[in-house]
Amino acid sequence: MTAGVPYTEPARPLGGTTFLFAVTCGVAVSSIYLPQALLPLIATDLRTGTAGAGLVVTLTQLGYATGIALLCPLGDLVRPRRLLPTLLWGMAICLVGATVAPTLLILATAATLVGLFAVLPQLLVPLVARLAPTGQAAHAVGALTTGLVGGIFGGRILSSLIAELTGWRGAYLTVAASAVVLAVLLRPWLPAESAASDSMARNPAAAYVRLMASLPGLIRRQPVLRQACLFQFCGFALFSAVWTTLVLHLTGPWFGWSTATAGLFGLVGLVAGSAGPVIGRVVDRHGYRGVTTGALSIIAAAIGILTLAGGALIGLVVGMFSLSLGLQATQIVQQTRVLADRPDARSRVNTLFMTTVFLGGSFGSAVGITVFTHHGWLGVCGFGAAMLAMMLAVEGYARRLAKQTVPSSPASKAAS
Repeated sequence: MTAGVPYTEPARPLGGTTFLFAVTCGVAVSSIYLPQALLPLIATDLRTGTAGAGLVVTLTQLGYATGIALLCPLGDLVRPRRLLPTLLWGMAICLVGATVAPTLLILATAATLVGLFAVLPQLLVPLVARLAPTGQAAHAVGALTTGLVGGIFGGRILSSLIAELTGWRGAYLTVAASAVVLAVLLRPWLPAESAASDSMARNPAAAYVRLMASLPGLIRRQPVLRQACLFQFCGFALFSAVWTTLVLHLTGPWFGWSTATAGLFGLVGLVAGSAGPVIGRVVDRHGYRGVTTGALSIIAAAIGILTLAGGALIGLVVGMFSLSLGLQATQIVQQTRVLADRPDARSRVNTLFMTTVFLGGSFGSAVGITVFTHHGWLGVCGFGAAMLAMMLAVEGYARRLAKQTVPSSPASKAAS
C-alpha cells in the first residue's frame, strides 16, 4: 500500500460469502428483537411488571443505536477480519450474561451491551458493497437485507418456539451459541486489510477522532445522503408504526387473537423479505428511479388495503405483505445509493444513514402506539399515509434537483 492512498479490495464473485454474511446479519439482528418476543416470559420469571420488562427492549435498542454511532465508523479504519469476529464474541458473551441474569437490572445491563455489539449488519452491508463486482452491489445488499428481515421476523418465531420448550433463557443461549459458531466461520471469509490508508493505520486513535469529526461534514456535502436519510426516516417510521400496532390490532376485540398466534403474522414479513435479492437485481439492471416508483406505488396500495380491509384477515395479509415488500425495496434502493455516492467512506455514510433510519423507527413506534390508543387502526393508517406523502415529496424534490445538476457520481448518474 502507498502512504495516503486508500486500499481497495479487488472485486470478486461473492457466492457463499454473501450467504454467510446474510446469516450473520440475521443472527445479529435477532438478538435485538429477542426481548420483544419474550417480554411476558421475562416479566414472569423476574417477577416484574410488563413495563419493567419493557425496559430491556428499550435499552437493547438504545445500545444498538449507540453501537451504530460509535462502532460502525471503525469499518473505515479497522481490518474486517479483526473487527467483525470481535463484535460477535462480545455479543455472545453478553448474551450469556443475559441468560444467567438473576435480576432485571443485570439483564437490562447485559441487553444494552448486546445491542452495542450487535451492529454487524451495518458493517457487513458497506463491506459487501465494496467487495461486490461492478453492477452487482444492489444484489449483494439485497441478499443481506433478506438476512436482516429473516432475523427480525424469523427470530421472533424461532425464539418463541424455543422459549416454549426451554424458557426465555434458552432462547438467549441459542443465539449466543450461534454467534460463537459464526465468529469462527466468518473470519477466513473476511478481507485481511481495511479500507484505511497507511497514515490512518499508523495512528488509529487520532484517525478515529477524525472519522467521527467528519460525520457532520458528510451530511452537509452529500445531498444524496440527506435525501436518502429523510426518505427512509419516513419509510421506517411507517414500517414501525404499522408493525408495532399490528399485535394490538390482532389481540384487540375485533380479532381477539392470543399474543402467540399474533406473533405468527411475522411469517408474512418473512416471505416478503425473501424478495431482497430479486429486488437487488432489478435495481442493478434498471436503476434507482424505476424501482422507487414501483415501490411507492406498492406502498400506496398497501395503505389503501389496510385502511379499507384492515378488519379482515385476508386484507391484513395482503396489505402487510405489500407494505413490507415496498418498504424493503426503498431500503435497498436508498442504501445502495448512499454507499455508491461515497465509496471512500462507506462505513461512515452507512452509520449516518442507519442511525437516521432507526430514529425514524423509534419515532414511528412511539407515534403509532399513541395514535392507536386514541384513534385505533384507522388512525395508524392515516399516519402511514402522512409518512408516504413525505416520502413522495422527498422523491419529487430529488428528481427535480437531479434534472438541474450535472451527475457527478455513480449514484447520481444512475438516479437521473
